[in-house]
Order: sequence, then C-alpha cells, then structure tokens
Amino acid sequence: MYSFSCIIFLSVYISFLGLLHIVEGQRGLNDNDYSNSQYGSLFPYVDPDGVSAEDIILHAKQDRYTDPNDQSRSSHQTRDSSYQSYQQGRRGSKQRPVTLQQSPHRPLFPQWSGPKPSHLQNSQNGPVTFPESPPLGESFKADAEPLVVSKPSPHQWIFGRNKEDKLNLISWLIDGCYFYTKKDEVQQFLPTSTYEKCKHADNPTENPDNESHPPEFQTYDGFFNNPFKVDLGAVGKVPPVYKDGTYEPVEGERINPFKASKLMERKPGCTQHDPLSSSGPEGCGSKTGKTAFLVYFGQQVVEELLDAQRPGCPPEYFNVPIPPDHEFSSEKNESGKSEMPFLRSRWSQNSGHSPGNPRQQLNEITPWIDGGLIYGTAKGWADVLRTNPDGTLVPHGLLASVDNKGYFPAINKLRLPLANPPPPAHHSVWTKQHETANVNRFFVLGNPRGNENAFLLSFGVVLFRWHNLIATYLHDSRPKWSGERIFQEARKWVIGTYQNIVMYDWIPEWLGDSLGEYEKYDPSIDPQIEQFFQTAAMRFGHTLVTPGGYIRDYACAQCKLVAFAGLGGHKGMHTAQETSRNSAASYGAVRTCNIFWRPQEPLLMKYEDHPCVGESDRDFADIDRMLMGLASHKSEREDNMIVEDLRGRVFGPLEFSRRDLMAVNIQRGRDHGTPDYNTAREAFGLNRITSVDEFFKETKSATPREIVEELERIHRKSHNSSTKFLWDNIDVWTGGILETTYRPGRLFRAIIKDQFARIRNADRFWFENKNWKKERFTATQIDRIKTLKVFDIIVSVTKMLPEDIQANPFRVPTEVFKQQSPQCFSAQNSSWETGRCYTFDNETELPTSLQPNTCYHFPQLDSSLVPVEQCTGLSSYDYFDGSEISFITTFTVIGIIILVIASLVPVFASFRQKEKDAAMRRKTKLKSFISESGSYDSPISAREYLGSKEGSRAVVLIFTPNKVLEVRSHKDELLRSVDFSRADELDVILVNDGKHVVIKNPKEYDCVFSFEGKILRTSFVTQLKKLFQEGSTKINENTGSLHQSLASALTKDKRLRKLDKFFKLVFAQAFSIDQPKGEAELVDPKLIREVIRTELTKAEFANALGMESGSQFVEKMFGLIDRDGNGYISFKEFLEMLVTFAKGTADEKSRLMFEMYDINRSGTLSPDEFKGMIRSMVEAANADVDEEELEKMTKLMLKGLGRDSEISLHTFQRLMSQYQDTLGYAQLNFSGVNVPESQPMAKSGRKSFNDKARATILSIYGMDSIMEEGIKGIDQVPKEIERTSVTITPGEAAQGPLSRWIELYRLQIFWGIMYTLIFIVIFVERAYVYSVEKEHGGLRRIAGYGVTVTRGAASAIMFTFASLLLTMCRNIITRLRETFLHRFIPFDSFIGLHKFIAILGLGSCLIHIVGHAINFYHISTQTASDLSCLFRDYHRPTHILPKFHYWAFQTVTGLSGIALVILGALIYSFATNYARAFAFRMFWITHNSYPLFYILMLIHGSGRLVQEPLFFNFLCGPLIIFVLDKLISAGRKQVEIPVLRAEILPSNVTKLEFAKPAGFEYKSGQWVRIATAALSAREFHPFTLSSAPHEPHLSCHIRAVGPFTANIRQIYERSLPKLFLDGPYGEGHQDWWRYDVSILVGGGIGVTPFASILKDVAYSSNPRNCKKIYFLWVTRTQKQFEWLVDIIREVEANKLISVHLFITQIYNKFDLRTVLLYVFERHFQRINNRSLFTGLKSTTHFGRPNFVQFFKTLRSIHPNVSKFGVFSCGPFPLTKTVDEACEEVSSLTDGAESIFQHHFENF
Repeated sequence: MYSFSCIIFLSVYISFLGLLHIVEGQRGLNDNDYSNSQYGSLFPYVDPDGVSAEDIILHAKQDRYTDPNDQSRSSHQTRDSSYQSYQQGRRGSKQRPVTLQQSPHRPLFPQWSGPKPSHLQNSQNGPVTFPESPPLGESFKADAEPLVVSKPSPHQWIFGRNKEDKLNLISWLIDGCYFYTKKDEVQQFLPTSTYEKCKHADNPTENPDNESHPPEFQTYDGFFNNPFKVDLGAVGKVPPVYKDGTYEPVEGERINPFKASKLMERKPGCTQHDPLSSSGPEGCGSKTGKTAFLVYFGQQVVEELLDAQRPGCPPEYFNVPIPPDHEFSSEKNESGKSEMPFLRSRWSQNSGHSPGNPRQQLNEITPWIDGGLIYGTAKGWADVLRTNPDGTLVPHGLLASVDNKGYFPAINKLRLPLANPPPPAHHSVWTKQHETANVNRFFVLGNPRGNENAFLLSFGVVLFRWHNLIATYLHDSRPKWSGERIFQEARKWVIGTYQNIVMYDWIPEWLGDSLGEYEKYDPSIDPQIEQFFQTAAMRFGHTLVTPGGYIRDYACAQCKLVAFAGLGGHKGMHTAQETSRNSAASYGAVRTCNIFWRPQEPLLMKYEDHPCVGESDRDFADIDRMLMGLASHKSEREDNMIVEDLRGRVFGPLEFSRRDLMAVNIQRGRDHGTPDYNTAREAFGLNRITSVDEFFKETKSATPREIVEELERIHRKSHNSSTKFLWDNIDVWTGGILETTYRPGRLFRAIIKDQFARIRNADRFWFENKNWKKERFTATQIDRIKTLKVFDIIVSVTKMLPEDIQANPFRVPTEVFKQQSPQCFSAQNSSWETGRCYTFDNETELPTSLQPNTCYHFPQLDSSLVPVEQCTGLSSYDYFDGSEISFITTFTVIGIIILVIASLVPVFASFRQKEKDAAMRRKTKLKSFISESGSYDSPISAREYLGSKEGSRAVVLIFTPNKVLEVRSHKDELLRSVDFSRADELDVILVNDGKHVVIKNPKEYDCVFSFEGKILRTSFVTQLKKLFQEGSTKINENTGSLHQSLASALTKDKRLRKLDKFFKLVFAQAFSIDQPKGEAELVDPKLIREVIRTELTKAEFANALGMESGSQFVEKMFGLIDRDGNGYISFKEFLEMLVTFAKGTADEKSRLMFEMYDINRSGTLSPDEFKGMIRSMVEAANADVDEEELEKMTKLMLKGLGRDSEISLHTFQRLMSQYQDTLGYAQLNFSGVNVPESQPMAKSGRKSFNDKARATILSIYGMDSIMEEGIKGIDQVPKEIERTSVTITPGEAAQGPLSRWIELYRLQIFWGIMYTLIFIVIFVERAYVYSVEKEHGGLRRIAGYGVTVTRGAASAIMFTFASLLLTMCRNIITRLRETFLHRFIPFDSFIGLHKFIAILGLGSCLIHIVGHAINFYHISTQTASDLSCLFRDYHRPTHILPKFHYWAFQTVTGLSGIALVILGALIYSFATNYARAFAFRMFWITHNSYPLFYILMLIHGSGRLVQEPLFFNFLCGPLIIFVLDKLISAGRKQVEIPVLRAEILPSNVTKLEFAKPAGFEYKSGQWVRIATAALSAREFHPFTLSSAPHEPHLSCHIRAVGPFTANIRQIYERSLPKLFLDGPYGEGHQDWWRYDVSILVGGGIGVTPFASILKDVAYSSNPRNCKKIYFLWVTRTQKQFEWLVDIIREVEANKLISVHLFITQIYNKFDLRTVLLYVFERHFQRINNRSLFTGLKSTTHFGRPNFVQFFKTLRSIHPNVSKFGVFSCGPFPLTKTVDEACEEVSSLTDGAESIFQHHFENF
C-alpha cells in the first residue's frame, strides 16, 4: 500500500512539473513569444504573506478555461478577449484571448518606414532637434548634464504649444530626469551615455534595452488581477429585494418614478431660494466652484468602472407609466405613448433561479481602473485600436490616428460595435429615411460609449494623445524595445497616471473628502461594483450636469467665446464666430441635450487659429477650446435639482426619442432589486429615517423642506401608509439625492468611498503596489506619478500654455489665474463674471466663512435668463413604417405564385392532351369522301356548341355524298351524324361575328358551329350549298347577332331536356302514372302536344342504348320499332315497344328477338341470319371475333341445336328456355334513363319485372315509398368454382366490424398511431419550450404564442421531411420485408406512409408559413436594438432599421423560406392524383427536385433566426440510410443490359425480353425500374416483371399509355437499344404464398405481376403454404387477353388455380343484348368446353365482378380459412372497389371468422 501511494505521488508530481513546463513555455520568455502573450513573461508578484502568485495563477488559468458553468460570468463582470465577439454586440463573451497573428500582409510589429519626426520648435529659444533615437557615439556639449530633480515647473518643461515642446515632463515622469539649457542655447536629445547616466540615477537596476524580463502587464479583461480568485463574483452589503425574491422588479408601495422626478425639476431662472447667495443666475451654479470639467471628467470615471447600460437579451421591458399630466402623456404629446420604454439590464445566466440565488446584473467591463475606456476590455479590441485602415499594425506601440498628425483616433472604418443610438436632435431625418447615423462616423475608443457627447469625447481624445506621447518617448529612448513592449509600457504609465488623478485629485473634489493613504494590496477584498453605487450613488453627478458647455479660445486671443451653430448649422460644417456679448456667446454654446451622439461637430467645426498660436496645421476648434470652455464655467448647483437636458430631454430610442433620466434612475434601481433608502442607510451604518424632521437632523441636507414634505405627501397619498413605514418605500436614488449639501450626502459619500477604496485596495496592478518580484514602478516613479496633475496631462497633449487654463481645472479660476493670465481677463472679453465660491466645513456641512472666495466663471447657461439653444422635443417612430408595401406585396405575390403553380397542373395536363391528340391526328388519316360527281370535299375543323352546360368541343365536319353531315372528333370517332337527305328546306343563320353558323334541324338539336375565321365558315357554307344544289332542298340564309342566334337555337342541352320529358311521359303512359312528383309541367297540354310530336333519331336511340348508331343491333332494333319507315321513332312507336318489353312474357320477348333477325319474315333463321345475330351480339358487347371463329361457333351451336340448316321459332325458343328467368328480366338499357322494372314476383323469390319497373318509376318520380333497386350486373359468382375442402385451423371468436377492421389493418394502425404520437410530441415539446421555458424570451414576448406554434411546426417539419427519406429507401425496404420484421412492420404500406407523412409535413408547413407571416409582422414592428439581440447571427449596421423586406429578402432564412414555399408548392401541386395521371412528366421533374428542397431546408435553418439549426439532427440518420440505399441503386444503374427480343403486341402492349444480370435474384410479383439509353439513361420508370424467377431471362410487358411508354414502343419496334436496370423491389404481391387462399385481381395491364406469379405456380409443383389461388382478370375487351392466353392456358390444368375473366364493356344483366351474349357464351362453352371469345377453358363473364358477393362465396367454400390474401393491381377505381369489398366482408358479423387482407398497387 505504501509503495502504491509513492507511485501515485510521483506520478502526480511529474505531471505537475510537465504542466508547469508547458505553461512556462506558453508565457513567452523571448521576444517573439512575449509579443503574443497577454499575461507577460513572468509572474513577479509576491503576496505579503509570502505566497508566490506564479503557482496561484497557474492553477487559476487552468480553472478559467475548464469551468463548464462559466457561460456569462457572474454578477457585474463579463469580459472578452476576442474581437470576433464584438461582431455580435458589446463586450462580454467569454472566449480565450486572441492575438493578431504574424502574416506577410499584416506585420505584427512592423518597423517604421515613414519620415522622421519633425524638429521640435521652441517658441522662445528657437528650434530644438530631437532625433527619433539617440545616435550612438555622437558628441554633445560638455555642459549638457541631466538633472534628477523634483517635478519641473511649467516653464521648465513647456517650451511651446506643440507636444514635441513638452517632452521634458515625460522624461522626468518616466526616467526621473530632464534636460534644459539657458536661453538661446540649442537643446538636443540626450546622448546615449548621458541618457544612461540619467536613467541609472533614478533606477540603477533597470536595463531598458533588455526586454526579455519585462514586468507583468495586466490583462485587458481583468482576469488574474486577483490570483486567489481570478473571476470575482457580485458583492453587496444587503441582498436584492425582488418582488418574488428571485428576479421580478421591486415595486411594492413605491411611487411612480415620474412623480419623484417632478420634485427634481430645476426651474428656469433658478427661482428656488438660495440662502447663500442673492437671487439670480448665481443660484444655479456650484456653491463650491466645481466646474463642468469636473462633472464630465466624472462621467468618464464612471464609464471606466461600470457599464451596465446594455439591456438584457432577450429584452425584458419594465416600462414606466406616464401620468396624465406629464408632458410625455398622449394628451400633451403626439407620440401617443402611455408608457416610457424601459429595458431591464443584462444579467448573469447563472443567477435568478431561486430566492437563494437571485438575479445579478452584469458589469460589461472590469471594476478596476485599468484603462478599459482607453484600450477596451479585450485584446482584440485593443488590437483594432492599434490597426491602420489598411490592416497593418501601427508601429512603435502607438494607437491608430485619423491621420499622421495624431490629433484624433482613427475613424471607425472597421466598424467596431460602438454604441450608436439615434441622435435625438435629428429625429425627423431618421424617421424619413428609415435609418439612423452610421457608426463609422465615430472615432474608435476603448469605451464603446465614448462618443456619447462632445465633452466625454474630449477626455477620450486626451487619454489617446497621452498614450501616444508616452509611446513616442519610449520608442525614442529605448530603440531596442519591440512595438508590443512599448505599447504595454505606455499603457502601464497611462493607467498609473490616470489612477492617481482619479483617486487623489478627482475624488477629493467630488466628495469634499479623501480616501486616505494607500496601505497595501489586499486580495481578500472584492472590488466588484456594489448595487447601491451602480443604481444610485454614482448617479449623484446628474445634479451637477450643465445644460451645455462653452467653447473658449486661448489666452492670447483674450479667452473669447467661440460660437457653435448647433442645430442651425450644417452637420459637420459649423462656422465659428467670435462674440463679445454674453447673450450671443451663450446662444452659441454646445447644448447638452442636442449634442448626444453628435460629438465631433463642435470639435471639428471650422475655426482658424489666432495668429498668436503660431503656424498651425489645423483649421478646426479641437478639444483644446472645448476643455478650456468646460473649465471656465461652473457646474450646476449641488442640490436635488436636475436640468431639463437630463430630466426630460436625455436621448432615447427612436420610438421614444427623449426620456426622463431621473425616472430611469429610479426604475433602474427597482429593476436591480435595490433595497429601499432606509435599508441602504442601515447597511452603511447610518440611522433610519422615519420623518421629515429626522431627515434634516441626520442628513443636514440643503434641500428645501417643502420638497421633502411633498415627497412624503405623495407617498402617503399613493399608498396610504403610515409616516414610519413611508420612508421604507422611498427609493435609494430619491432619498440619497435629497441629502445633498455642498457635496454628496452622507449615504452617497459612504457608498462612493467604500466602492473606490475597494477598487484601489483590491487591485494587484494598482500603481502604488510595490510587492512585486519585478517592480512595475519604482518608489521614485510612484512618487512622481503622485505629483502629476490633470493640468500636466492636458497641457502636454494640447496646444495650451499655462496661461490658457487654471492649474486645477476641477475648480473655476480664482484670483491667482487672473493674475497669471491677464490677457484672458482683458477688457475686450466681457464674458467673465465674478462669482462666490464657498468653503464648507466637513462636520457641520456649513460654510466656514460667510465671506466667500472670489472666483471667475462664464455665465451659467439658463434657457430663460440667458438665451440658449432649445432642446428638441419628444418624437416617436413606428418601426413598421416603410414595411407596409413590401409586407402586402410579398404575401400577395407568394399567394399568386402558389395559385399560378396550382393552375399549371391543368395547363400541363392540357398540353399533354394536345400532344396526344396531335399524335392521334398524325396516326389517323381523316378520310376524304368522293362525291357522286367525283370531286373531293375536305374536312373542316370547328368547335360545336352543345349548350351552356356542356360548353363546346373540337370537331371535324365532313359532308358525305348522301347528304349526311358527320361530326367527328380528332381521333376519328363519330360523334354525331346529321341526315339532311329528307329535309325540304334548311334554315341557316350566319352570325354577324363572321365565325358562327347555326343550322336548324327540326328532328333533333340544331347544329351550332364556330370557326377560327370567316374563310373557314365560308368554305363550310359553300360545301353545304354544293351538297344541295341539285336537289329540291331549299336553303334559307338569315343573319343575326350571336346572342340572338344562340338563344333561338335548340342546343343539345335543350334537346336532352326535351328527350327527358319524352321518356318520362312515355313511362307515365306505359305504367299509368297520374302525375310524376315535381313534374307538374307534364300536365300542360301544350307541352304534352310538343312531346308527343317529338321523334327520336337513330343516333339518339343508339345513344339512349349506349351503343354506336351504326351497330347491327341498333339497326335491327330501330328498323323493328320504326314501323312507318320514316327514319324516326315516334312517341306511339316507342310506347308500343316499351309496353311489349315491359309487360310481355319470355316467349313474347324471344319472338320479338327472333323477328328482329328474321329479315325476310320466313319464320325461320338461316345460318347467315343466325350468324348475323351472333355478330350483332358480339358487336353489341364491343367484342371482336374473327370470321373463322364466328363460322366455327355458328356450326357448333347449330349442331348443338340438332339442325344444320335453319332455325325455327320453336327451336329458338327451346334454346332460350334454359334462360327463361333471365329472359323474363330482359329489358332495353337506356343510358342516362332509369328504366322501369316491374312484373309479378317469381316463385324463386325474385321480384317480377313489373314490380321492378314500378319501383324504378317511383324512384324516378320521387314517390315516398322507394323500393329496392334491381340487381345490377350479372351474377358474377362462378358456379363452376370447385368446392375444394381446405383444412385450416379455425379462427378466433366472432368479432364486430370495428374489431375486424382493426385486425385487418392492425400494423398500419399501430405504426400510424406511433408516428403521429411522435409527431405530436415533437410539436408539443417545442411549443412547450417557447410557451413555458422561454416565456420571458424576447421573441416569445414579441410574437406571443405565434412563435410557440411556428417553432412546434418547424420541429414537426424537420421530423416529417427527415423521416420521409426512410420511405424512399426501396432497396432496404425490399431486403427487410423478406426478414421476420415483415410480421411487425407493414412494408407494403410505405407508399401510403409516404403520403401520410407528406400530408403531415404539408400541414406543418402551412402552420409554419401562416405563423411566420404573423410573426414577421410583429418582428417588423420591433426596435432595431431588440432585433439585434434576438437575432444575433444577423449582423447588420447599427444605423440600419430592418424592415420586413430586410427579413424576407436580405436574410438567409427569409430568402430560403420563400424559395421553399415556391418549390414546395410545385412539388405538392404536381403530386396530386390528377397531375400524376395527366402531367406525369412534371410530377417526375418536380418530385426529383427533392435534393434542392432538403438543401434549402438546411440553409433555412442555418440562418439561426430563432434557434440553432436542428434539422441536421433529424436528418443525419435518415440521410445516411437513404444515401446507402441510393448507392446500392447507383451501382446497378450503370450496367447496360442487352435487350434480347421485343414483341409488338396488340392493345399497345410491348414485350421486352432482356438478359438477367449476374447475381440478379428476384421473386415473382416484384418490380424493377427501367431506363433506356435511346431516351435518357437517368429517367427510370417502374414496371412489374412478367417473367418468373426460374426463367433464364427477364421480361416486362409495357403498355403504351404515356410519352415514355409510347416512345418505348416506337423505339423497340425499330431496334433493340440497351437498357438500364434498377431493382428488384418488393411489394405485397410477392407474399401471395403466405396465405392459405390467395385471390389475385388484375385490371387491364395490371395483370403483369400475376403473370409472373402464375408462371411461378405452374413451374413449381409445391407453392409453399398456399392451398388455393383465384385469379380474376377484369378488362374492357378480350383483345387484351391475347398476350396472356398462353400463360393462362398453362396454369388452367393446375387444380390450385381457378381463373375467371371479366369483360366490362357489357351493360346491365337484364339488357337484351347481354342476355343473348350470355346465352351464346354459355351454350358454346357447354358444347365446346371453352370460351367463345378466348378459347380458354376458364369462365368468361360479362360485366364487372361483384367482389362482395364473390368474397362471401369464398368464405362459404373455405369455412376454415381465417385469413384470405387479396392482391390487386390496376387502375385506382378497381383497387378501391376491391378494398371496399374486403373491408365490408371482413366486417360482417354473421359468425364467420374470415378476414380479407388487401395488398394493392395502382398504375
């Protein structure tokens, strides 16, 4: 155990040494390494207790980058070292520091190649030369000795106005010595030897030329300042008091912030009583002489310590209600706002989860005084400040400037994310142009808010120049130092001097008290910003802020005021004027409220220097005049009053351009959960306040008593609370500001002193800290820093001389300065006022003397007593303004596009139909008929108008020689035949439009034709006249308008209505119906006479029978009925025929049929007549029998009758006697006419014909008692079915219909429910996240529940379209369905699942689209800042106001979304059944665009508009499986397969026989995808294999029904090009063997999969599990049997198979024609043992099968079979009928336990 412990210890120790070695290697102990190191090369600090910081920081660094919870840095501090983070916003992202990398294009520390610095120019002693670096070995005057002395006086280091004339101060500050000579002696830079002497006099141990061991430099982001706690948390003397204890803002009984702010209003003219001064303007100024310089310097100090102004993200609004009497209210302002917008501060994501961990706000910068406002708080930001516009780093450690003169920092061309609110003074400009000012107008500074106003910017420029001044000196004095070393050293000195001025100069002036002496660094102290300091105390300066600032000239120019044109001038082009009158001067002052975010304008305004300044290289005002102006007038008085510029005119967002900063202060405290005023006092050791008297006793406040009493009264009125508890509801800011005396009150002083003391004492890099291994500052350097004043820095970096500005700019000039600068107070400058500046006692808070000190200042700016530029008022902005047109247009256009796409489906279908018609016209040659004279009449194309209901149709008009007008289709189908041969005269109406013609036809409906032009109509009329020119027929030509002509024409619609009345009246007469219901007009005598006079033409009679008018049956029947031989059937003739058929006996009907074919009325039928009868019946069935077969059939039937020559009526009736029942039901079938069926009930239980007729008539005429409809169709149940007994295990107990249905589709139901549940869960999960978990998220609060629905729909879309790929993996599905999984997964239903998923996806898409249409409206109404927060990945310039068209057309998400909508509309529109049937090519093209659809979906999600992209998470798995499946197919598709044989079969069927690829294995019933090289190697189409697995070759039977199949037929008719094969793929048909009884139903060409199965069964003697197979082929005509006859003949001998063929072009069972055909077929089969039509032994049926009855019969034949397998393939109506029959029979509750499981395929 001991040895094991030793091993562990040694391992840990060795690992630690290795890690230490790695860390040491990363520190950069050489020049190159150091230049890329943020932390320096060493950790020289030693803790007072003797603990080395090296080990501490080494451990801390490891912790820093491994903390998984460090997402946003706790409390008040976040930092970032990566410049990339600033592309998303301000500072704060926690990425590891990133340094600039060396590259040939951008040298990290390039050598200076420009001109040398110009010679210094001494205004008194002439030019002084300072070379860039000390020339080695150069001799200097012997009397030039360095002096190591105390701080030089101004005249000892100020030799002129230029900064080069003031370097002695820097030399003294850094090296402790400076060089000066007597008058008129030339001063040069110290030689090396002399410089070394000077340097070592101050710091003998320092070697400035050796940079291998520099001191440790502090980081930009504040990390590792405290080695014991590298990332400090929040600090607070008391916890926050949120409303819910966690995060909700505190409200309680606190008053409206606007009411409290009202008490702080500074009245114009300072009318408030001041006991220390006389009334007048004096009362507005500081009582102690504080300057505006002090105030705005203080703003910079606060910006160095604290930046909590950035709102949280997502935005949380805590708006301030506007009282009705306030100037912001909608009653007094056009903004129409009822609340002032207020956004809550950014907060740590690690807080705000429970009362034990309440919300903590974030400080965006470090709490230390570490130069963050100069250099930024990240290495990346600092690098940008050092970068030239060309991307190179500025050499010698300098900060980049706007030009080589170095007056101002560089312009923000790199677009650093500086704060850029809209300047409120130009609000109307921004609202008109819908964008604000560009951020690239600003100077780049470390402080992102450094460009807020001209005063703050001036101090930023001072520090910028101070750094460059120090860096220049270091470069000249230390030539061997790298640029990075110089930059870090200069940064160290800038921070140190700034720390000194803030802590030991500014703080005493600000507080009237000092912090005391510095003792030592204490790492146990937390420097983080205290909440009372952040929300209240640091805002004390607001009471001192002035309404503006003066711009003053130099002393040599009599310190005259310089006017600023303000809003009256042109932006950036102001003209300065010298004035002598106070009013004019103050009017030209820079107004605070109007200069927000326009800082450069007063600094860069054109202004020529006075000649006394000397030769100047500038023509602008510069910061000098601004700083002198700020130092020349007082701040506002120390009290509770706030100037208008802050109390109601501070800048705000574009939608609320002006805000009340005091109300904001109060609301901010409540936002942060800041406790009340009394709690704060108690926390800092002060007594609680319970009354007004106690308040003045404890605070010694100078606030008028009536204000405090008014505050108490407002609280009492608002909340009716007692006085004791009333003070517990006062906000810290309100109570603290009321304590003000001549300085901050006791509470604010305590808070401020506590904060700054902690900042100083907790800063390891504080300039006074001496506990370092390697000293950062020597003791003498520290002493020199402590003697440096703000005066020294300002004068060093400007053109000022000591007489231009007082020694202490924090206080207004006194008598000392007046004596020092007499020119400034000359008589020519009357701007100065003599004021009174009091000195107060710190204990009593009262003046030490009633006689104040005399001080001098410019007039206090006041809008009433002294004219000053007025603040612009509050304005508003509607962010949706400018989006209206784009919003409406976008969705309108998208809607139109979708409608156009939907309308393209019938358009492409019509194109396809036209192509088919054109092909038909090319194949069909219209015949030209020869007239009797031998001339030819050409057909004429036209359109026939049939009526308003049917419209018109395209026809071809042909005149025949026998005066018949044939109306044909373009397929050469006879549509109508109009016989004019018996007409005495013709009325022809030529319509005036030149295109239409109407031919009156009394016996039928009129001919109404329209032609393409007048020429064609003239040709038609000419042919018509030519036809009748030799006859007696008279042609009457008339003209008329189109409307009149069509109104008078008897169209087909009108004729059909007339015929309908004809038939109804005939039936009413035949069956003695008094008055049909709803047909009262039939009793009208006039109508009855008209109907009785109506006569039927042969065409109308044939049409009523549903046959062609030229068929023999029609000819015979028409001739039989037309007794008068006039070519028409009259009412009487039709009535007699109907009575005979309706009421006649079977013998009477057989006699009628006999007489129809007894042409010569001989009483017998000759063989030819009998043959004609059979031909007529076959023709009536649209069947086709060869003459040879017809002859053979006639002989066989005659032989069966026993006579070879003739058939008598008796013999014929004997033949029919076997079918007397059937014949008794015979009727004539009338298409579109319900025929009566009624006769006495037969003994068999069937209704008699008359009964059926009666029931039908009652049904037609709407009688109440509707009787059961007659049997439709032939009894399709085959009586020849063998009742083979099959031994099967009995099924389960009887089940109900629902149970049967569930049993039938249990797998589909299960997986459908499972998928739907997952779909719902995914939808609900996202909806829940955005409804509950992100309830307070910005987008959720903007769009409400709209974003909830759209996010749920979006996830549902991802899931559906990702899983959709799985249903397209045909190869994998085929493999899996052959495994045991087929028992649990319905692989055959994957096409249905594909459609189901697609429908779910479509529904989700619609929800998503509609939801986003609403969401984008809401988004377009939001502020630009909120949108930048919510959509961080959508980077845009801060001046751009994103409109709807931006989101729709300038973002990845918007553009891809629109593209997805359009592409989705195309895919879904052409995926409909109609499109697949009539525009398959477009379906194929659009559906194969799915890769683009998925790419667009990935792009759509990658935009990160709302959340991180999730689609790939859904897509990854299915995509991999889909790609693997496609790779399987891709390997097969590349192989060319030779076609061995091609047969062109009838019925447009083509048989292709091709080689079987090596290793190709398949099962009967499977299918493949085929492409041919002759068309396209990539266009694959599915076809079922008609070959069996045992055959050596593969074959397919392809019917030409579309372009591809038609081309296949044409190509392989001529040649045998190779094809490409993909497959095989499985389907349900291949599972036929799994069932004991299988039923195969093929429709037309859909028989092909069963051909393969039948051949497989014929080949295999043992068909596995299957015991019986029923094969049913349903087809329109026997022509389609031709190619399958041989296969059926092979399997007919197999007792396992029962074959039944159905010809559907046969009408109802009791149609007279069908009866005869049925009789002849049965008789022929009984005699010859084969079908009359097919020659097969299989039964041929006429009509459509009754599947319900068929399945019921099978149940009775196989009572022990519990599950039948039904497999159908064919057109949709067929498979649908089979499916419905399966469901109906499976749902029967008659005790049988059979389930019919249906597997189908459509084509």
